[in-house]
Amino acid sequence: MNSFLSSLELSCSENALYVRFSGIHEDYLTARYAEALEQFSATMQGKPWARIVDLRQWSVTAVQNQKLIEQLLQQDLKRGLVLEYVLLPPDAVGRWQVEQTLKSLNSFTSKEIFHPTDSENEALDGLLKQGFSVNFAAITRHESRCWKVPKTPETKS
Repeated sequence: MNSFLSSLELSCSENALYVRFSGIHEDYLTARYAEALEQFSATMQGKPWARIVDLRQWSVTAVQNQKLIEQLLQQDLKRGLVLEYVLLPPDAVGRWQVEQTLKSLNSFTSKEIFHPTDSENEALDGLLKQGFSVNFAAITRHESRCWKVPKTPETKS
């Protein structure tokens, strides 16, 4: 049996979040992410905020987790998210999945909020130009070990 270490890293400034996902996403990390978003948006008290999401070391999300992430993003829009840059994963399937999600979310808003990019500098500059702080504090890290179970050979009868 092989295991894969997945992680979620979060860092806050006074009005922005920096989120980094790596590995395979599953329920534990999704729950930690939802908790962190709830806490951060509570501190913002309805004021506009921004986020950078780094998916450069991310693997494609399972369908049920993808739906939950979309629900969280729609909820974030209601809680004051006004700008988000997403650092795209390197593989074609991951990029496609992220781009499709962002396109569908942008269709719910009156202005384009979600911006896919390959450049961390572009993301940081984008936040700065819109008046958001990029003085991110220490990172909070959550880890989860995901197991890949080997297939059992079928018995011949």
